[in-house]
Amino acid sequence: MNRLQQISADVEIRPFEERDYEAVVAVSNAVFPDRPWTEDELRYEDTHLDSNKYALERHVAVDRQAGGTCGYGEIRHLPWNFHPRKFGMTIRVSPELWGRGIGARLWDRLLQSLEARGALAVRTLVKEDRAHAMQFVRTRGFTEVMRTWDSHLDVASCDLSRFQEDVAQAKAAGVAIVTLRDELVNDPSCLPHVHALEMELGADVPNPDPFTPVDLQQWRQHTVDAPWFIPDAYFIAAIEGQYAGVSTLWRPQIGAWLQQGLTGVKRGYRGRGIATALKVRTVEYARTHGYAQIKTENEIHNAPMIAINDRFGFQRQPVWITFLKELAG
Repeated sequence: MNRLQQISADVEIRPFEERDYEAVVAVSNAVFPDRPWTEDELRYEDTHLDSNKYALERHVAVDRQAGGTCGYGEIRHLPWNFHPRKFGMTIRVSPELWGRGIGARLWDRLLQSLEARGALAVRTLVKEDRAHAMQFVRTRGFTEVMRTWDSHLDVASCDLSRFQEDVAQAKAAGVAIVTLRDELVNDPSCLPHVHALEMELGADVPNPDPFTPVDLQQWRQHTVDAPWFIPDAYFIAAIEGQYAGVSTLWRPQIGAWLQQGLTGVKRGYRGRGIATALKVRTVEYARTHGYAQIKTENEIHNAPMIAINDRFGFQRQPVWITFLKELAG
């Protein structure tokens, strides 16, 4: 047995348990330190996934000698692109142990589960600058289906005076920009209408699979009830009492940055400067509240949204590539 085989043999792959949350988050943050998250955030996501409809299966890799968790892998249904026999996949291994066969062991275990579930396809995200991960998926029969820019905005350097004309255009078109906090105060029954807006806009977001709307409860759990929700940074464009567009920011529990959520405008209201006016409000919020950076992602062919982000000064990072593997089912 060579050294790599010995290292792989010293690793146990077992089902995820409650005690593993802290270690799994530590591995994820070591792999992607620019996208840190917390044990509380992962727990929230797990406990608010509708287990009656959506599957989530996670396994951890444990070093038998050291006794620590050195990686994890999971498959899950994707609520916004739901198909009962299609899954998303994540595999993460502690960086100091890359190239030692641990990811391969996790993949083998996940593949067993996919086959047992009669899966038709599985997809995963890989950062383009991670050559080892690119090779890992390609040698296992995954093919590229989509590319998504990861972009970062330095809030302090963004010159908002450049967008006065866009804001004026939206205002002249009768657009009022309000926060979800304002709407909840004025009309506590507004959430079904906000949910309907997001579901309509979600269908226009580029994706490898068809968009599948989620119900009001699932949407609430992902937005207004979630720990990352900011009621004063959920901006809605309204025209004569009708919701026309939205732009949101989420607050991670670690770091002086904000995550850009959905930005979109209904088709009938486009071309009036609404998306830009909404984005101006997000940058104003970040600046007022002392956040240094806004991070966002956009599919590379989503030209209108990318053009807006370029105007604001978002700087493109290495792309996320969506890889898909079709299975026999």
